[in-house]
Amino acid sequence: GGDDDRKELPIASSNTFREQLLEQIQASTHDEHEAILAEQLIGSIEEDGYLRRPLGAIVNDLAFAMNASTTVEELEKVLHKIQALEPAGIAARTLQECLLLQLVRKDKTLHPEVTLAIKIINDHFEDFTKKHYEKMMRQLKVKEEELKDAIHLITKLNPKPGDSGTNVKTQYIVPDFIIVETDGILDIAL
Repeated sequence: GGDDDRKELPIASSNTFREQLLEQIQASTHDEHEAILAEQLIGSIEEDGYLRRPLGAIVNDLAFAMNASTTVEELEKVLHKIQALEPAGIAARTLQECLLLQLVRKDKTLHPEVTLAIKIINDHFEDFTKKHYEKMMRQLKVKEEELKDAIHLITKLNPKPGDSGTNVKTQYIVPDFIIVETDGILDIAL
């Protein structure tokens, strides 16, 4: 019959983290050249949120593909702007840099262990990854409880800021009809 119309279910789609980064950077920069550099850098970020491509190679990519001239130093400045965007830790080149980017955003008044955590990641990263806690306590001249608090804070950080699930599509179900009761009488609403 005439009621056999096929209806498409609406699918809510969310932006990928790259699209979100592009939106954020476009809102914060008005320089066209800087926007081109930022777009290239954001496009080079891998799914886990890391930028593993060397900046020198990105300079070459920009020269050949976009006919845009730049330097590693200029790219580094734009990269720092991208790293200040959400999510924290995005566009890091190493795990150490990723963790530091997240720690420097923490409120030191709410988390007094942040300063120690930054020092651990900055200056004792290898000892931290190898769990040489006794050695770190001696070198940092801290008590075991202070070290535990700092390490607890570090282990709560996100090592893969690109894997936030932002590119998951949500599917909504729309009913064909709804049964409504009005004054004790059932009715079908289309």
